[in-house]
Amino acid sequence: MSQPTHDHLSLPARTTAEPAVRLAASVVFNLSGYTVHDAVDLPLGGRRVVVAADATEGPCPECGVLSWRVHQRVRQSVKDIPVGGVLVEVIVVKPRFVCAETACPRRTFTQATDQLPTRARCTTRLKEAVVAAVLDSGRATAEVAADHGVAWGTVNTAILDQSLELPAVDQVPVRALGIDEHRFATAKWFKNPDTAVWCRVEPWMSTFVDANTGHVLGVVDGRSSRNVTAWLRARSQAWLDRLEVVAIDPSATFRNAIRQVLPAVDISVGHFHRVKLGNQMLTDVRQRAIREVLGRRGRKQDAVWAHRMLLLRAGDRLTEAGLHRLEEVFDEPAYEQVAAAWAVKEYLRKILNAPSIVKAQNARIDFELAVAAADLPEADRLSLTVANWWVEIKVFIRTQVTNARTEAANTAIKQIKRTGRGYRNQTNYQSRILGRSFRRTRRRSQIHPRAGHHAQV
Repeated sequence: MSQPTHDHLSLPARTTAEPAVRLAASVVFNLSGYTVHDAVDLPLGGRRVVVAADATEGPCPECGVLSWRVHQRVRQSVKDIPVGGVLVEVIVVKPRFVCAETACPRRTFTQATDQLPTRARCTTRLKEAVVAAVLDSGRATAEVAADHGVAWGTVNTAILDQSLELPAVDQVPVRALGIDEHRFATAKWFKNPDTAVWCRVEPWMSTFVDANTGHVLGVVDGRSSRNVTAWLRARSQAWLDRLEVVAIDPSATFRNAIRQVLPAVDISVGHFHRVKLGNQMLTDVRQRAIREVLGRRGRKQDAVWAHRMLLLRAGDRLTEAGLHRLEEVFDEPAYEQVAAAWAVKEYLRKILNAPSIVKAQNARIDFELAVAAADLPEADRLSLTVANWWVEIKVFIRTQVTNARTEAANTAIKQIKRTGRGYRNQTNYQSRILGRSFRRTRRRSQIHPRAGHHAQV
């Protein structure tokens, strides 16, 4: 609490020190707008620094009239960043001015500066330091609070205040939007009180990302079509009109939600999940073939099992030694199904790597012929999936817009959750997701730091 003092006792006894000494101490302490008048080491550890503002006048917060008449001086203890690894207690000698406007209802007011706004208990640079430690360095909130000698709530409040300064979504020009989901917390079981049946609940969250910059635009609960459409409909029409492509995973829920709000926008499905489905098809065929031939699971003495990771690699990137090892698998008549599944997987990769729509359609013909020749149920399911998403695959081939930035954002989100040991408060969780993403994107100079303000949580 601020303590009033007499004007002639406003500064410590050692205020008679030479100006050069004060100047040197002020340069070392480096608190903008303040001059150091005294500094002592405390007996129980730490350091106390007495400072006073350089400004000799200030505007009234009520009427804005400048005043230089001092009614009294008060001392206020505030927190500051550690200096030399030592926690610092800053004693600020603040003048209480008399308002120069006689008609102003506020008779007196204390001095406020950029580093110490009205009623501040921490310096501005301390708040910036703890926010940077959590959002930029990815440190835990409790760890940062302990290192800076403040409470957990002080750090959390600074982060929440930072989230209020994020750029407004409608002011960020987005040409390609990425949508993906991630699990907010571990799955839990709840017993229905009416039916006495245990139900599994997985807390999912959907993430909206600028597919070009990786900037996380928003996070909503769940992964249902209703939540996705609600977020899209909350955007302005001008923002929606700028959208050209929306990149998603092969999710029918997301596709239906986009079609409801943006019927004319192109939907792209990247090659990552398509290749993953091809590799999964090959893995299923290999496991089934081993069980049918050997009656057991594969072992390291079985060539088809020993080279299981080699089967999943891109065929056009294999070395001569790698191709020779695969021939050991393909030459065994018992594993003809594995060879056929491998050929289907490679033809699928040719579709996704095609440089044009025409070449992709020709590659799809070869893919369908390979599926027919393989005569495998796993390959037939893969062919049906490609047919259901063929329009979105062609959009990817034409635009090359993928969900890679969205997947990278989800990886960063998972790291935030691990660092915080999980978050029960969803607002705190979202503030760290949005704040960290914006600061990382701003460092890549993709978003201007003064692109508007809004609250995203």
